[in-house]
Amino acid sequence: MMSNEQLQEELKDLKLTKSQMIVLDILRTSGKNGVTPKQLLDKVSFAPRTVRYALRKLLKKKLIKRVPCLQDMRQWIYVPA
Repeated sequence: MMSNEQLQEELKDLKLTKSQMIVLDILRTSGKNGVTPKQLLDKVSFAPRTVRYALRKLLKKKLIKRVPCLQDMRQWIYVPA
């Protein structure tokens, strides 16, 4: 497991935006259960478009994973990779 200092150093190299850093931090603190986009929107004051963009970019950089929600198969749950 990576320490916070090591993680911060690696994230600097990826050049994440402030919104991406906040979304990633929420996902890291949410635990293994993950978070839906709706739950993310409840925790931040960003526009839905900003959250979708941050999730898409974090997925592309392989910092998070997307898994199906078993309670509601129309939704995805995002967890740290």
